[in-house]
Amino acid sequence: MKKLIVLISAALMLSANVLFASPYETTVNNKINSTFNESFTGATDVKWYTEDNKTFTAKFTMSNTKVTAFFKEDGTLLATSRYLLGDQLPLRVLSKLNKKYSNSSIYCVVEYASSENVVYFVTLESTDTWTVIKTDAEANMKVYSRLKKA
Repeated sequence: MKKLIVLISAALMLSANVLFASPYETTVNNKINSTFNESFTGATDVKWYTEDNKTFTAKFTMSNTKVTAFFKEDGTLLATSRYLLGDQLPLRVLSKLNKKYSNSSIYCVVEYASSENVVYFVTLESTDTWTVIKTDAEANMKVYSRLKKA
């Protein structure tokens, strides 16, 4: 139960815009559809959402991984997010996490990627805390949030 509460809390922090908005399922224009098909060959279970008919969100599965992609109305891919396993982190990041947080284990990893950069939010679990670390591929880390277990 505690893990469920923490997981929901982390999801709230990382996806607040989705929770406070009222997105609805929709279809997309040919520009967006073409960019999506070129960028994500093999995607399954694709669902499209929008709040304002100017930005569009695709939620889908690719290689057994849940992925979210964000598009502008003109078909431009803005960013993606996906869940990763801990061992899928860059080696530099994984090594630093193991050294700096040796008493914690990786519980969840979310990767956010745009054309400019890639950022990882790593949720670590220890015996008494949940810690969310924000890091880039170069292992520049900072504590994003920390929750004490009840």
